[in-house]
Amino acid sequence: MPSTSRFLAAAAVVACCAAPLGAQSDEQTLARYRLTEATLAKFAQASRNLAAAAKANPSLLKEQDDEQDGDETAESLAQMAALYDRHPAFKQAITSAGLTTREFATFVMSMFQAGLAASAVEMRHGKLDSLPAGVPRENVLFYQRHKAELDRIGQELHALEGEKKAPSEDEPPEPRR
Repeated sequence: MPSTSRFLAAAAVVACCAAPLGAQSDEQTLARYRLTEATLAKFAQASRNLAAAAKANPSLLKEQDDEQDGDETAESLAQMAALYDRHPAFKQAITSAGLTTREFATFVMSMFQAGLAASAVEMRHGKLDSLPAGVPRENVLFYQRHKAELDRIGQELHALEGEKKAPSEDEPPEPRR
């Protein structure tokens, strides 16, 4: 069964890489968007809601995967939101957490973008001097400050899905028996 966290990651990658993020307005939206603690809390709740909805009805993720495998690749924030809107259970999971599907898509893409940039910064030994165009410095700093919380949310989602807890980067893999 596809996992909700895999679904969220796939949606982010598809929306980010399918085209130069669809319309210019999406690039501008992401450049202006700022990650906040309030939205992170709503995102965390929406993610838990999505995991619970998928666990209650595993066919939802199969349908979503089938759509993404077809010609329904999200190439913009609006199309990514429309993927959630087409499934009432997904839309309800997101909106009941206090986000619109568009806000959820924007947050996911901004967090994904900030995470990629934070990885690049880490490889440059913490130098924030040359972030990619359109990546707000504030979002990279937010991501760095909240990385442990984001890892915890990911582990929580795995637990909700009934999957084995994913080891964090700091934990050694479990020994084989």
